[in-house]
Amino acid sequence: MGRWINKIIKPTVAPEPEDHIAIEDLARLADGAVDKAENQHFIRHLNRCQRCYEILQETLKDLADEASVQTTSSPWWKTRTAYALAASIILVLLIGGQLVFNYWNQRPQVILATLNLDQQLKDILLVDDALRWEKGERVNRLVAALQQKGLQVKELNLVVLSKPYYQKKSLFGPKEALHIRIENKVAYLEVKEMNQ
Repeated sequence: MGRWINKIIKPTVAPEPEDHIAIEDLARLADGAVDKAENQHFIRHLNRCQRCYEILQETLKDLADEASVQTTSSPWWKTRTAYALAASIILVLLIGGQLVFNYWNQRPQVILATLNLDQQLKDILLVDDALRWEKGERVNRLVAALQQKGLQVKELNLVVLSKPYYQKKSLFGPKEALHIRIENKVAYLEVKEMNQ
C-alpha cells in the first residue's frame, strides 16, 4: 500500500515544470475542497513537481499541528460536558434547595378551637367511652361535623379524648364547650363546662 501511495504522490526525478500549483489551490487540496478532475490534475502535477509536493507536505503538517493545538489548548472547564454538568448541578441546587428550605421552614399546622357542645357533637362523643379513636366511621363523622362548623380539617388519623364524656341529665345543666387541638392529623378533645 505504501509503495502505491508513493507512486501516486511522490514526484519523480523528472525536470520540474515551469507552471506551479497556486498556493490557494494547494490549500484547497489539503482541505479536500477540490472536485475529481482538479484532484487528478493536481496529483499528476505533484508527481512531477518537487517544490509543490514539499509545499503540500508542509501545509498538511501545519494543519495537523494546528488541529492538535486546538484540541489540547482549551482547558477542561471550557468543554460542553463541563458546561452541561455545571448547569445540571445549578438546577439541582435551585430546585432541591427550595424544597429543602420549604421542608425545614414549614411549621406543622395547629388548629385550636372551642365549640359549643351541640347535640351533633354529643352524639359522636356518646358512641362509647373509648378515649382513643382510630380511623373509622366515628372519626369521619367528627371530621364532617368540624367542617360544618367552619374548621379547616381535611382528615384525622387519631382522636384522643381527655376523659370519657357522659351527658348531664339535667335540662338546665351548665352549658358545655368542646376544646379542640388538631396537630399532625391527631385531634385532642376535652369537654369543659362554660362559665356563664
